[in-house]
Amino acid sequence: SGAMEGKSSAKKKKVRTTNPPAEEAVTAAAASLLTEDLILEILSRLPARSVHRFKCVSPAWRDLIADPAHRKKLPQPLAGFLYSTYHGPDHRFYNFHFAKVPGGAAQPVDPSLSFLPSHEYWYVDQLDTCNGLLLCRAHKFPSSPSGDDDDPLEYHYIVCNPATGRWVGIPALPPVPAGRRVIARLAFDPAVPSHFHVLQFEDTEQDKYITGVTIYSSQTGAWNYRESRLPEKISLFAGLTSVFFQGMLHLYGLLYPVNTDYDAVLVAVDMEGKVWKTIGVPSGGLSFGLIGVSQRCLHYAATPLAPDDKKKKKKRKKKTDEDTTTVWYMKDYDSKEWVLKHSVSYDELRSMTGGEYRVAAFHPDCDTIFLDSFDADTLSSYDMQHRKFHRIRSLRKNKAAIFLPYVPLFSDSFAGVDRQ
Repeated sequence: SGAMEGKSSAKKKKVRTTNPPAEEAVTAAAASLLTEDLILEILSRLPARSVHRFKCVSPAWRDLIADPAHRKKLPQPLAGFLYSTYHGPDHRFYNFHFAKVPGGAAQPVDPSLSFLPSHEYWYVDQLDTCNGLLLCRAHKFPSSPSGDDDDPLEYHYIVCNPATGRWVGIPALPPVPAGRRVIARLAFDPAVPSHFHVLQFEDTEQDKYITGVTIYSSQTGAWNYRESRLPEKISLFAGLTSVFFQGMLHLYGLLYPVNTDYDAVLVAVDMEGKVWKTIGVPSGGLSFGLIGVSQRCLHYAATPLAPDDKKKKKKRKKKTDEDTTTVWYMKDYDSKEWVLKHSVSYDELRSMTGGEYRVAAFHPDCDTIFLDSFDADTLSSYDMQHRKFHRIRSLRKNKAAIFLPYVPLFSDSFAGVDRQ
C-alpha cells in the first residue's frame, strides 16, 4: 500500500521553476502549479513546433519534454526526408537515403531498414510515408539464380515504423493484369494508432486514367476492390507524394486527355472507396505541382518550368504570371476555396539561390517550404514570411523527384495488428 501511494505521489509531482527572471515570474508561477501528467496531456494536443517552444519555460519543462520516456505522448518535429537515387547497377532498383533537416531527431533514420529480415527480401522499395509510418514494396528473391531483368519479381507490401523497428507484412495481391499500372499509397491517423490503410490504384496502360482502387484495412486484414466513381478520366502522377487529410487520401493528377490549359486536379477517396472527389487547383500553366499539409491546412504549390524547358513546350513573347512560384492553402476544406499564401518570381528566387529550384515539400508546422535544386543536388529551405533562403545540405546525384517527409512516431502503432 505504501509503495502504491509513493508511486501515485511521484506521478503527480509538481514541475517547479528555478529563479526565473522577473518578467517571466507570472508564467513560471502558473506553470509550477501543473503536474507532470497534466503538462504532458496539454502538450500532446499541440503542434510539434509549439512543444519545442515550451522547453524555454524552465529547465524542468525542458527536461520533461526531452525525456525519452515521454516521446510516445508528445508530437515530434519533422526529422527530414527519405529520397532515392537511380544510379545502381540494376536499373530496376533504387538506392535510398535520408536527408536530415535542422531541428529534427537527434538520431537519423536508417534508410536501409536493417530491422527487416534480409534473408527474406531481395529488395525493398520505399513508396510512401504517412504520419510516421512507411509503406514499402518488398520483393522476394527471384526464382532463377541469375535474376534475369525480365523475370517478374514476387512482392508484397510492408508497413513499418522506422523509429521503433516494428513492421507488419500485408497479404499479397494477385498479379496485376497485363496493360495495367498500379500506384500504392498509405493512409494512417496517429489518433487511431492500430489502424492503417494501403490503397493500390489501378489505371490503364494505354490511356493511364484511374479505373479503380484496392484498399487494405489493418482492422479487417483484407483487401477490397472498388471501381472508380469519378465522372472524369484522370491520370495520376506516380512520382509525387499523397496526402491523408480529413479522412481521405488526396493525390495529384491530370484530366485526360490533357489540353493546353494543363488541367491539374486533386483526386480524393475515402477509406472505403465509396466517396470520390475531384478538387481543382489554381492554374499555373506548365508547372510542377505539389500537395501537402502544413499547420493543419491542405496546401498546394506550383513551380513554373525553367524558361529553357518552357521554350521547348511553347514560345513565350513576354514574362507572365507563369514565371512565378505560388503557394496556396485551403483555410476551409469544405469550401474547396484556395487562398494565395505566397508568391515569388522566377528571377527573385534565382537571385537568392543562384540556381534552378522547385518546391519539394512543405514544413508541417510553419510557413517554410523545402526546395530541391535541378542542377546543384542540394536541399534548401525558404522562409515565406521573411523571404529568406537557406541551403541545408548536399544530396546524392541522380536523385528521383519524390521526397518522402518523415516525422518520427514512437507510440506502438501496430498494437493488435498481426504480423504476416
